[in-house]
Amino acid sequence: MHAYKVFIRYVAIGLLLALQPFVAHSSASQTWPQPPSQLSLDSPYGKLQVSQSDYVYEAQLQLDAQIIAPELKGLINIPYAFKQQHHQTALISVDNGLGGCSINYHWVTVSSKGYTVSPAFGSCSAQIRVRHHGQTLIMETPSLDNPSLIDEYRYDGRKISLRKRRQAIQ
Repeated sequence: MHAYKVFIRYVAIGLLLALQPFVAHSSASQTWPQPPSQLSLDSPYGKLQVSQSDYVYEAQLQLDAQIIAPELKGLINIPYAFKQQHHQTALISVDNGLGGCSINYHWVTVSSKGYTVSPAFGSCSAQIRVRHHGQTLIMETPSLDNPSLIDEYRYDGRKISLRKRRQAIQ
């Protein structure tokens, strides 16, 4: 038993040393806040909420207990929401649990006329920053293709556009 514990300790130390360059790189690069997490959002136009499921990746997004279409299914979170003049828009993260590029995002807008769901977007990362510029909603995330770039997804209520920009060195 003692030899097994010593072996595990050496494996753990080896892993720490092997991963050290990645840890040093990530601390030197851009810092990303932990996004808020909520499973429901009350609005004047209805309640957005994540359905309960026995399997975590089978949850669905609902508006007033009705599943929205197109169906958003997976590990769902509502990290951000913005109240606007005649509607409310929420950022929805969806993790399908399949690995690779498992996480994507949608903007869901609710109003007195119903709801709209944007196409999926994102760079496969849970690291995000969200802000707005006037009526444009902006989500930033590390670029999947080039770690020195930030992917900036801009949503004007109709379409999503992507702009890549250099990371600020900190």
